Amino acid sequence: MATQKKTKKPVSHALFWTLIKETPGYKDAYKDVIKEGLVNQYSGGKTCSLSEMYRKYPAEYSNMLEAMKGNAEQRRVRYDEDRDRAAKRVIAAICTWLDKLGYTYPTRQDKIRYAMAVACRAANCGNFNAIPESRLSAIYSLYCKKNSIDINGDPALDYVISKN
Repeated sequence: MATQKKTKKPVSHALFWTLIKETPGYKDAYKDVIKEGLVNQYSGGKTCSLSEMYRKYPAEYSNMLEAMKGNAEQRRVRYDEDRDRAAKRVIAAICTWLDKLGYTYPTRQDKIRYAMAVACRAANCGNFNAIPESRLSAIYSLYCKKNSIDINGDPALDYVISKN
């Protein structure tokens, strides 16, 4: 039996490059100089190579990424903004679906509360604010697909069985 040689994928360091672009004073022309400076600083002068730091000094690499993410307030602002936008999109998509079905509610707030409950059931979660952003994106996609389907016709009767 022949053995296959396993090749490792190179590490992309996507998080590093995303975070480095958010640093104040970042210019694309100086990205390599900034990278080398950060790697040298956080590796304690041991290396200037990002890949080498990742392989040989994983604790320092991890500490560097955590420091680049900023303090707790900066992290909260960065990630809460994206999650908030995703949550609003989910509520809007579910409300559109409810309108399409012809449901009516006494107030707008009641409709939003019901839409949040529908999202919680879809995410199998008891609290709307605890639904992670990745799950919100999946729910949004699901309800966008539901909204694009025409519900006015009868699919069983609209299908042509034979040409005769």
